[in-house]
Amino acid sequence: MVNPSKGDKKVMEKIKTNLPVGPDRLKTTRRIVDFWNKTSKGWQTVWGPHIHHGYFENHCETPVQAQEKLIEKLVALLEISPQDIILDAGCGLGGSSLYFAKRYDVRVTGITLSQKQVDIATGLAKKEQINNVNFKVEDALSLASFPDNMFDIVWSLESCEQFYDKQLFIRQAFRVLKPGGKLILATWCSGAEEYEGLQAKKYKKLCIALQLPYMPTVNHYTKLLQEQGFTIKQTLDWSENVKETWKVGLVNLRTYSFLKIFKMAGWRGVIFGKQVLNMHEAFIQRRIKYGVFSASKPLAQ
Repeated sequence: MVNPSKGDKKVMEKIKTNLPVGPDRLKTTRRIVDFWNKTSKGWQTVWGPHIHHGYFENHCETPVQAQEKLIEKLVALLEISPQDIILDAGCGLGGSSLYFAKRYDVRVTGITLSQKQVDIATGLAKKEQINNVNFKVEDALSLASFPDNMFDIVWSLESCEQFYDKQLFIRQAFRVLKPGGKLILATWCSGAEEYEGLQAKKYKKLCIALQLPYMPTVNHYTKLLQEQGFTIKQTLDWSENVKETWKVGLVNLRTYSFLKIFKMAGWRGVIFGKQVLNMHEAFIQRRIKYGVFSASKPLAQ
């Protein structure tokens, strides 16, 4: 990143989208943990059981219907077998984990950095008497408690954007997958390898406000997956189908007063809320894309 000189107004800031814009990994991780510990309950109220985009096809879906349709579209890229062991890496409030556990004869482990999210997800599982799922605090960049070749599926739905080191997560996902195991990665991506001037400022502002270390391009993710040894089955751009999420989110937020949002999620929630319009604009302008990657770990030779 090149910072503009105070003495030369013609020099514009440049930011590469494959590098962190904020502090080091430890500080960034602490901020993300603090963000979700303080805001998860509030966003559960505003966003519903799933903290991720919805997939809009006919534009008359409710937010929850669209969110579950997104999960269904991703599941269609998989072949789920009875007794599969699934890792939900960055499980949020447990929406995807509970979806799998209720509909398939599988075992699911959801991990997150936030104890608050673990508590919420565990409470939902107990309420619905779902016994084939568990939630724990675990760093997706180390997956320290999991042995090699353990999981049939690693599922990362809108969590990778908050991982400080994308390459390290992909390496760990490859390690814990069984030979022939499958990875689903759905994540926000930048529309360019580099931004400068006003576009750089907008990109940096979004990253800081939404606790995103950085957002690489679809091509960059493809390169990381291939370098790790994954076989990429499909690479998809679902931007057109998910961008309505931010329009719907803006309408929902406007039903809450500033004070109500502050009480639910504090200043972090207020700052996040202010970026909803900017996110919608970024999708419209193709500065942000919704990348979906379906990949597999090759069978052992």
